[in-house]
Amino acid sequence: MINSIIAVAIGGALGASVRFGINQLALHALHVPLFWATLMVNVVGCFLMGMAFDYFNQQAAINEALRLFITVGLLGALTTWSTFSMETVLMIQNDQLFKAIAYTLVTTVCCFFAFWLGVKS
Repeated sequence: MINSIIAVAIGGALGASVRFGINQLALHALHVPLFWATLMVNVVGCFLMGMAFDYFNQQAAINEALRLFITVGLLGALTTWSTFSMETVLMIQNDQLFKAIAYTLVTTVCCFFAFWLGVKS
C-alpha cells in the first residue's frame, strides 16, 4: 500500500510539473493563450492514457506501483481529463452507454456550474 501511495505521489508531482512547464512555455515563450496549452495537454494526456490503459490491460504481470505511477500519478496530474475519458470509455466497454453519456453531461455541466459558483462566491 505504501509503495502505491509513493508511486502516485511522485508521478503526480512530475505530471503537475510538466503541466506547469508547458503552460509557462505557451505563455512566455510561444506567446499563445493558456487555453491552447490546456487543450494540447488534455489531448496528449488522453492519448497517452489510452495507450497506457491498453498496454496495462494486456500485461497481466505488470507492476501495480508502475501502473499507478503512470496512470493515476503522472497522467492523472498532467490532466484529469484523461482519467475522466478513461472512466467514460470503461463504461462504454461495459455496455453502459447511457451511463457514459449521462456521466459526461453531468460532469461537464456540474463542473462548469461549480466553477462559476466559486467565482461568484
